[in-house]
Amino acid sequence: MSCGRICRAALAIGALALGLAAPRADALTYTYGVLLSGSFVPPASFAELTVTGSGNVYDFSLSAFDLNALFTTGAFIGSVAVDLSPSSAALPGISDVFGGAPVSTSSGGGPTGVWDFRFDLADGQDRLTANEQVSWRATFGEPVTFVGDQFALHVQGLTLNQGDSAWYVAQIPEPSTYAMLLAGLGLLALMMRRRLPR
Repeated sequence: MSCGRICRAALAIGALALGLAAPRADALTYTYGVLLSGSFVPPASFAELTVTGSGNVYDFSLSAFDLNALFTTGAFIGSVAVDLSPSSAALPGISDVFGGAPVSTSSGGGPTGVWDFRFDLADGQDRLTANEQVSWRATFGEPVTFVGDQFALHVQGLTLNQGDSAWYVAQIPEPSTYAMLLAGLGLLALMMRRRLPR
């Protein structure tokens, strides 16, 4: 096998790895644990939000991890703040709700003033708690795109020492992660080239 074929194979593997690591435009997954507002930083990620769709119809699926262990007994995810364009878009209609919490919409959003509206996941004691999942479809009156941090989660029911409640945004892979992957693949190609008989 020539070095050219080995190098091309290494590059193909790198492209495949990057393709698997980068979310598709129509299926994005966010993992939560970065503090936006409040005082308590959980020791690990506490939820995952998957968003699929385009135009004016999007499907959401939110899974809470063990909130009781990561926060406190009785902690729950109360809402998802949304940042979108155009910001003047009307609140979406909600359908196909399935799982551990009700879903409704309300104007306003997170603590920084940039959020356009929120999905509310609590109605009295009916709320998204530890190890529960909820999914729903949002249908907007016009095509929209999500901008900025896009989605923030509001965790409520925290202790006084934890600040009562806090807002969190998704963890974003650092560009250095991809740079290290490419550097490693380049070294692999170089090592393979040196091993080939001349």
